Amino acid sequence: MGQMNDEHDRGIALALLSFTAGSMDAIAFLTLGDVFTSAMSGNTILLGLALGEGRMSAAWHSLAAFVGYVAGVAGAALPLRTPTRGIERTLVLETLFLAAFAGLWTACGGPVRSSVVYGFIILSAIAMGLQGAVGRAIRIPGIPTIVITSTLTAIVGTVAERMLARDRPVLTAPTRQQIGTFLVYLGSAVVTGFAASHWLAGLPFVPMAAVFTLTLGLRLRMLRL
Repeated sequence: MGQMNDEHDRGIALALLSFTAGSMDAIAFLTLGDVFTSAMSGNTILLGLALGEGRMSAAWHSLAAFVGYVAGVAGAALPLRTPTRGIERTLVLETLFLAAFAGLWTACGGPVRSSVVYGFIILSAIAMGLQGAVGRAIRIPGIPTIVITSTLTAIVGTVAERMLARDRPVLTAPTRQQIGTFLVYLGSAVVTGFAASHWLAGLPFVPMAAVFTLTLGLRLRMLRL
């Protein structure tokens, strides 16, 4: 029973983290100038395209995201030296950076000035770097919390292998968890797109709400990792 509860709690945590990353990347791409602040693989492509096309402003955006992300991952190293409490403390830090992002958004009315956009990029990238370090600390194979390509590869690869081997069930518990994570990540973009069209002022609160919910659940011992 305890193991089932732990798996359930981890499933909730992964869903909330995936929602945070997906919505933050959607916000960054829609409003911060063609940049991703959690998916560094996509950000690498955007950086390369910007350099190749001579769009230096876009290149600087991608570089700012890299700097912020690296700072977030490095900054998580100290609290994560004690894994259980460290995950909670790191999520608190992520929540604070996302709150700062939302506060700056509210104060400026969104990223409307070119000089302010770097503040938005760096704040969100630091938060995503912290989350990337948390995802690594949780150590669930095939389910990162900031990029989804490896998750999709794991889903398709495992299902194909089990079908060829005629193993049953085709969808194992880890595969179902991976599918859930993938759908949450997709859903986060849908929610963000809707908010961008109908509630722009509340857009930065979407990812913050997800990670705050997880942090509060851990703090109140309603969830365990």
